[in-house]
Amino acid sequence: MHPYQQQPDRAFWRRAVSDTAWRDIDLVGTPKFRLARDASVATAGSCFAQHITRHMRKRGLQPFVAEQAHPLQLAAGRDVKDYDSFSARYGNVYSSRQMVELLEQALGERPPIDDYVEQDGRVYDLLRPNAVADGFDNLAHARADRRYHLGRVRHMLQACDVFVFTLGLTETWFHAEAGHTYPVCPGTAKGDWDPALHKFRNLTHADVLADLRRLRALQLQANPAGRLILTVSPVPLVATHAGQHVLLASSHSKATLRSACGEFVPEDDGVLYFPSFEIVSHVASFGQYLQGDLREVTERGVSHVMGCFFDALYGEAAAPGAAPAPEAVAPAAAPAIDVARLLNAECEELFNDVAAPRR
Repeated sequence: MHPYQQQPDRAFWRRAVSDTAWRDIDLVGTPKFRLARDASVATAGSCFAQHITRHMRKRGLQPFVAEQAHPLQLAAGRDVKDYDSFSARYGNVYSSRQMVELLEQALGERPPIDDYVEQDGRVYDLLRPNAVADGFDNLAHARADRRYHLGRVRHMLQACDVFVFTLGLTETWFHAEAGHTYPVCPGTAKGDWDPALHKFRNLTHADVLADLRRLRALQLQANPAGRLILTVSPVPLVATHAGQHVLLASSHSKATLRSACGEFVPEDDGVLYFPSFEIVSHVASFGQYLQGDLREVTERGVSHVMGCFFDALYGEAAAPGAAPAPEAVAPAAAPAIDVARLLNAECEELFNDVAAPRR
């Protein structure tokens, strides 16, 4: 008799992987908690996280939307698609550090970060360079919108039942004097890179773990009953500044994020990890969910991930074609959803891959 004899089939590679079709493998098992059909679910994170809101709507579920386009914007016919992707207008939040700094601002733990650039007659927020695609008329409008945005993020934390955060990468850029973290290096999406001010930092396991603990503490400060779901994006880095081959840098980044989640999640019964990264990227999937560039995830792969997510956390409550759930926000005029744009989830990180002559 030995301890492995007491383990279930899912603990053995041959029984749980080699002898099972990939689509039939249950990587989640019994989750720590499940979600009711009317649970308010807020989302944030890297570009892969944008798919969650789209698939919630496909199943008749309403993602929690804390920040909607102002009625005056709708009346003026403004382009408001940048409100569609997440629960608030923060755009892609790739790193744990950027997420923590956003929540600290929203909850008044640190002053609002002012970092703007004027370009082509418009003012852009460098912490949301593409989330507000058209920019602002002037600096006063940009600052006012940032403060409104932070208020909506605070409301999101206070009101949502579950916060789903998809970690994207560990490579970050920060302001050397003020200390805040950017979603992408200034000079790529918007603005200009200043080597004296804009510095590179590659978050370590200890950094990410500390960030996750801080994120959870901030969430509980806003809502003691709130729960947290962590995922790691399966999409590799588009470019690296770490001085090594991009494939190695991407592996390092994803391994660091996954390791930090693995250490943090068992500490708290209100936190669980969902394996979107493994479903798409593990060698056992035979790369069947990647497009020809071996980076972008096919819609078939996204559908598999989302199917596992809803089956594990909602069960029959989220079966495709079920009746729509009630709106999770106060009634307001909502813009039409640009499905094509969401299908090809937009990533500011793509601006890192600037055109360069081939050798």
